[in-house]
Amino acid sequence: MSGILTILLLTIFQFIAGFGIVNLFNIQLKPGLTVSLSVLLGIAVFSIVPFLLQLAYVPLTQGSIFISLLAACILLNLKFKSGLARLKDLWANARFKIKLYEVPFLAMVLFIFFVSAWRAFYFPPLPRDATSGPEAIAEYAIREKTMINSVFGVNDEVNNNVFKSPFIISLQIIYKYAGFAFGQIWLSSVVGFFLIFLYHALTQTVHKVFAGLLLLFFIMVPEMYAYTFMMLYDYSNAVFFFLSAWFLFAWFQNRQSNYLGMAALLMALATYIRSETLILGCLMVPCILWYYFKNKTGIVKGLINSAIFIVPSVAAYIISVSIYINVYLPSKYDVGNLVNKKLGDLSPLFNRFSEINSQLIFSELGLGYYGYFIYFFLILFALEIVFKRKFNSTARNWLYAVLVIYLGYPLLGYLLPLLDLNNSTK
Repeated sequence: MSGILTILLLTIFQFIAGFGIVNLFNIQLKPGLTVSLSVLLGIAVFSIVPFLLQLAYVPLTQGSIFISLLAACILLNLKFKSGLARLKDLWANARFKIKLYEVPFLAMVLFIFFVSAWRAFYFPPLPRDATSGPEAIAEYAIREKTMINSVFGVNDEVNNNVFKSPFIISLQIIYKYAGFAFGQIWLSSVVGFFLIFLYHALTQTVHKVFAGLLLLFFIMVPEMYAYTFMMLYDYSNAVFFFLSAWFLFAWFQNRQSNYLGMAALLMALATYIRSETLILGCLMVPCILWYYFKNKTGIVKGLINSAIFIVPSVAAYIISVSIYINVYLPSKYDVGNLVNKKLGDLSPLFNRFSEINSQLIFSELGLGYYGYFIYFFLILFALEIVFKRKFNSTARNWLYAVLVIYLGYPLLGYLLPLLDLNNSTK
C-alpha cells in the first residue's frame, strides 16, 4: 500500500511540474491530453534535476534531490494564479465517461498494460545495456552520492553504456530513494500516460472504436511492448519524438508560436534521452521550410522558425554529450571516432536500407519483432490511395514523419556504424 501511495505522490508532483510547463507555454488542450502531457513533461523534468545537481557538483543525497524536485515544481508554477484558473477550468470540462463500445478495447489495453507494469515492478532491470551502464551508475550513485562513481573505475574498453544519457540514471536514483529497489516504475508511468495521450489524440480524428483498435494493435507490437518493461531509452525516446511531431504539425494548423516552442522543447527532450535523435530532428526541419515555401510566407521566417525548432536540441546534445562526457566524466569517449570516415562511399547507406527492409521488416524475423502492424499500416495506406486518392495536409505531415524514421535510421547506420542492425536499428 505504501508503494502505491508513493507512486501516486510522485505522479502528482510530476503532474504539477509538467502542468507548470504547459501553463507557461499557454497550451490549450482537452483534459485527457493536458493531464497526460503534464505527467510526461513532469517525468522529463524529474530526469533533469539530478543531472543538473551533478553538473553543479551537489551531492546526490535523498534530501538534496527531493528538495530540488520540490523547488522545480514551485519554479515552474510561478504563474500559479493563471495555473489555478486553468486547473478549475480543466476540472469543470472533465467528462470521464466511457461508452459501452469502448469497454472491450480499453479492458484489453488495461490488462496488457498491467502485465507490463507488474513486470517492471517485480523484476530487476535485466537488459545488459542497463546493467552495464545506467543501472550500475544509479546504484553506486546512491552509495557514493555522485554519478561520477566507482563504476567508471571498471575496465570499460568494450562498454559504451556508461556514456549514455543521464535520463535513466536520474530517474533510477529518484525512484530508488523513493523506496523502489528496482527503480524502473517510472517507465510504466511513461507508457501509461503516453497511451492515454495517444488514445485522446486519435479520438480527435477517428471514431473511438477505431481509436481503441489502433491503440490495441499498437500496444500488441511485440518489440514495442517489450520496451514497456525493459528499462532502456527506446520507448521514452519514441514518446517524446512523437509528441514533438504532434505539436509541430498542430502548429502548422493553428499558427500559434507556443506550439512551435513546445515542439522544440519536446524534441530537445528526445535528444537528451538519445543523442542521435538530433539527426532525426534535423530531418524534420525540411518539413518546416516546405511549409513556408508552399504558403509563400517568406523563406527567412521559415529559417528563423527552423532554428527555433532545432536549436534547443543542439543545446541538449552539447550539454549532455559534449560537456558532460568530455568535462565531467573521468573516462573519455571520443564521439568523433564513431562517425563514418568514408562518407563519400554511399554503399553502406544503401546496404543498411536494404537490410532494414529484407531482414527487419519484410521477413519472418520482422513478424516476430513487429507482428503485422507494418502490414496493417500499408493496407490502410493503400486503401487511402485507392478510395480517397489524395491526402489532407495533416496526413501528408504524418507520412513525412514516417518517412523520416524509415529513411533516417539507414542514415544513422551510415553515419554511425556502431548503430548496428540487430540491436540499435531494430
